Amino acid sequence: MKFVLLTHQRGSLGYSMLRYESFLKKGLEFKGHQVTVWGPKLYLSGSKPPISIFKWLRYIDQYVLFPLWFKWQSRNQGKETLYVLIDQALGIWTPLLKKKKYVIHCHDFIALKSAQGKVGRNPTSWSGRIYQHLILKGFSKAHNFISISQNTKNELEVFLNKKPKISVQIYNAIDSQFRPGSINDARLSISQEIDADASKGYILHVGGNTFYKNRTGVLKIYGAWRLLSNKKLPLVMIGSTPTTDMLALKEKSRYSKDIHFLTRATDSVLVKAYQGASVFIFPSLYEGFGFPIAEAMASGCPVITTNDAPMNEVGGEAAFYIPKCPTNNTENWEANAAIVLEQILQLHPEDRKLSIKKGLKQSEKFHKDHIIDQIEEIYQQI
Repeated sequence: MKFVLLTHQRGSLGYSMLRYESFLKKGLEFKGHQVTVWGPKLYLSGSKPPISIFKWLRYIDQYVLFPLWFKWQSRNQGKETLYVLIDQALGIWTPLLKKKKYVIHCHDFIALKSAQGKVGRNPTSWSGRIYQHLILKGFSKAHNFISISQNTKNELEVFLNKKPKISVQIYNAIDSQFRPGSINDARLSISQEIDADASKGYILHVGGNTFYKNRTGVLKIYGAWRLLSNKKLPLVMIGSTPTTDMLALKEKSRYSKDIHFLTRATDSVLVKAYQGASVFIFPSLYEGFGFPIAEAMASGCPVITTNDAPMNEVGGEAAFYIPKCPTNNTENWEANAAIVLEQILQLHPEDRKLSIKKGLKQSEKFHKDHIIDQIEEIYQQI
């Protein structure tokens, strides 16, 4: 079969979407299919224009120039070509596919819900509201959908004004590099990365700076935990460059020297970080899936995450849960989460082994070979 993956403009793909695109392309090619990737070129927005007009130039590249290029490029594609929008945020392009076979992959609707005023923590500008309305208008005309979690599938079907022909849930796939390894070797490696002693373990967080990742919440939990615990494990936060708020929290923390930010970590560092961590903490407010939860479990690391969908869908019975962080007056939430963190760190060795075993079992649901088989079946059905 022949597939064309329609993707975002280069340079605008986040960590998770890059992984998703790579997984689809490599997985389908391994199965013998022909796969090409099409996306907007950086015609106007690639020359480092002033920040005040960058967004608008990017929109012209995406929604004016790319459709013209697409119509020209697709004229010679066979009728059996399946076009794959790898993200529902590309739904504006749905009219281009009106007479073609296509499917839309749905990840999360956080931006769309924010634009509709359903996420008070994330107000949206007038232009953002228009943009999300156009995305919704576009993908609402589609008929075939694959959602990365049951929660995303449920939300999709609320947004649609009709019953789709195909709407299935297929989980994200995690890379096989995420697996258990030598804990001592991993901790030695991370000690070198943070230039501090991590030989007795550490608390780990992985995530970007989007508001729903709640990275400030991680710092607050860590501070509350240090107040009640006799342990002195460092906190390692892997991801985007820390925000001003995060740096301020670190600066005023009495445990500042034990807080370490690792930015632009390589995959090998990330794997080691999961393998050597005493516990992985992920108090996210919203997700489409939550890659780090699955990656940590697959690496043999106990997980604490938010007791809300889809985090508890991915973590299943293997993860430990805390409530979602409230908007204001978070002191009780921080203190209670710190108690859960301490309880996990104080687990009897046999109980810890059992927790890790459950995590490894849960992570089998996200094996890439199993996932690509499911996706291929839906593509062939379409």
